[in-house]
Amino acid sequence: MSNRENMEKPDFMSDEDWAGLKDATESLERIKGDAKADVADYLANPEGRSTGAGPSGLPTLLLSCLGRKSGEKRITPLVFLQHGKDMVVVGSLAGYDSHPAWVLNLNASPDCWVQCDANKMTAVARDATDEERAALWPELTAMFPPWGFFQKQTDRPFAIKILSPTGPA
Repeated sequence: MSNRENMEKPDFMSDEDWAGLKDATESLERIKGDAKADVADYLANPEGRSTGAGPSGLPTLLLSCLGRKSGEKRITPLVFLQHGKDMVVVGSLAGYDSHPAWVLNLNASPDCWVQCDANKMTAVARDATDEERAALWPELTAMFPPWGFFQKQTDRPFAIKILSPTGPA
């Protein structure tokens, strides 16, 4: 995609990390394939994932939502920020010009399921308000600096979704 052709290495990344990030986000097909593998790994060994014990070293959850076209349950691994009882996720799709499918699915139907480690719960998703965005974005980019970098690659404002637990799943 054209918005990715002129990306320049951000100052906070080593050459090795930059090469790995470019490789891991080279195509939407690669991102989707890696996500499927991450889901399988998470399900096989969920303990500690929500506190960063997984391969990425970042707090990760599994989000399940219904496909807006298929009606089938779709599972996506997402880095998240714990915010009180809520979880905050970012629809960056590595700076591509389109929203990730999970954002579009939640826009169509905000009821969802979240798995943190082995803990499974129902939740409802909503967009962060402008005030919440302003407060959360510095925390989010401090936790995962590539989000700030990726946001500069596209004119599309990243979705920031608040996932509020509603009960056990």
